Amino acid sequence: MSGSQIFSKLSERAVEDHGVIHFHLDQLERALSDLDPASATDETLRTVAVRIDSFKERLAEHFGTEEDGGLLQGIQDALPQAESDVRRLRAQHARLDEALEKARAISRRGDPAEVPVLKAELDRFLAMMREHERDEDALLKRALRQDEC
Repeated sequence: MSGSQIFSKLSERAVEDHGVIHFHLDQLERALSDLDPASATDETLRTVAVRIDSFKERLAEHFGTEEDGGLLQGIQDALPQAESDVRRLRAQHARLDEALEKARAISRRGDPAEVPVLKAELDRFLAMMREHERDEDALLKRALRQDEC
């Protein structure tokens, strides 16, 4: 299989993986919108924690796949001049993981008084994640255009 075919397979898998990630993001956004500080209970927060746990696990797998000879390596092979962009995306993975871990720790404590803080942390995480996905998608499109040449 040629390098171009391998990159094509990597990009197809990335699109599929991103679909799963977006599903989890939607679930997390829904949980966030349903989280009412006035009526939240410790059980409500634990339910959010379970959603965060599930998403965090899937996100770690996704980032690992992208980083370990996956999509990011394919992008860098197709676009050697994008090395700094790829490094930036890798660094964002670590920051996203830290932000999600912070939200998870808050939700696991199950203290309804912390709902405003949890909402703020999840909003921050979701904004970071959306920006990361846009940046990654744009870089993938550039690499695919370059690969076609």
